[in-house]
Amino acid sequence: MLFVVLSAVHWMAAMSTLSKLFPSTSCVLIDGGLGSTLEDEFQIDTASSLWSSEAIIKNPESVIEAHLIFLRAGARLIDTASYQGSFSTYARAGYSQDDAIRLMRSSVTLATEARSRFVAETKVPIDGIKIALSLAAFGASLPLPHEFDGYYPPPYGPQAYVYPPDPTHPNRNAFRTDERAQEAHSEDELVAFHLERLRAYAADKETWGAVDAVAFETVPLVREVRAIRRAVAALEDDVAPEERKPWWVCAVYTDGAFPEGRASGGGARLGAEEVLAAYFDDVPASAATGDQDARYAMPDAFGINCTAVAHVASAVAAANDVLPKRPTTSVGRGKPWLVLKPNGSQTYDRETRKWGWYGGETHTQRDEWVRQLCEIVHTAAEKGVWDGILVGGCCKTGGEELRALSKVL
Repeated sequence: MLFVVLSAVHWMAAMSTLSKLFPSTSCVLIDGGLGSTLEDEFQIDTASSLWSSEAIIKNPESVIEAHLIFLRAGARLIDTASYQGSFSTYARAGYSQDDAIRLMRSSVTLATEARSRFVAETKVPIDGIKIALSLAAFGASLPLPHEFDGYYPPPYGPQAYVYPPDPTHPNRNAFRTDERAQEAHSEDELVAFHLERLRAYAADKETWGAVDAVAFETVPLVREVRAIRRAVAALEDDVAPEERKPWWVCAVYTDGAFPEGRASGGGARLGAEEVLAAYFDDVPASAATGDQDARYAMPDAFGINCTAVAHVASAVAAANDVLPKRPTTSVGRGKPWLVLKPNGSQTYDRETRKWGWYGGETHTQRDEWVRQLCEIVHTAAEKGVWDGILVGGCCKTGGEELRALSKVL
């Protein structure tokens, strides 16, 4: 979770579009874990390949009610139920491409309906409630999701994941230094994956007009960060300037470190400096693409989601240490925002697609979760690096957590 430190002149010359979206505050409460809230509050099974996106089809009213739980708890930005929705996941579930587009767009319709109902019951101004289009990493579209470790099969990664692991050919998520051509092709394929989804939403004026921001979530690889930046740049070329949206990328730190390994192998991971460069260099030094005209859009924020709160704390601390040492590489659009969506205290089993106490964890009490998260927010704010902070929760965080968080913040 890392951001570029721009010169004072650059900061004064531009304002983040997120600051324009939330002009009256620098700390905004956002929603919690939609999928786990559907499970816990409405007993909806989200263990299919579509995860919470399946509720759009079978339980649309419950999706609206889940959004309302977050809004009534104080959230002022809600994610659409579109995280797992992609053409490949819908195809595996038996839906045509036209059906997939219709269902993906309906996630925005449901969020909009929830906002309208909340405004009607509370008289909160409608422009005080924002909707973020939630889009998962490519890894979430795989039959066995790999957004938490970045083990993508060719052409999206160096090799398919093997289980049980083969000691003679260990699993890896990074290309070697002699595989630059393959890495470039991988990045191009990831651009196509993300751009296809973006265009499915943006092609419908009503859908795109209801979206206030775009949130790419649970991204485990710097080449995918680069690909997302290129996909957003391509979309910005498609739409009118006034139709461009604030956007951010949330990384995942499953075990406390960014998942991508180094090209040299040996188990070493990429550090804060490399991750930061992928997010905010004008042309990332790590870029493998051979396209000299490739353009990299600049995100408005960096975030962390679907990560234990203790790991979020260490990642934020690393960012605060690295940021002052960063060179000025881009004019940007003002100070970046920080997005924080840590998990509750349980662990996700990717094979069963269920949450539980698999690792012998102790049950972190709600108050302790809130205390830790607020400490992260206050420390980050004191550093003066961020223009604002969006803070909420991810899996296994619901209305109670958000209400407690709102009281403290």
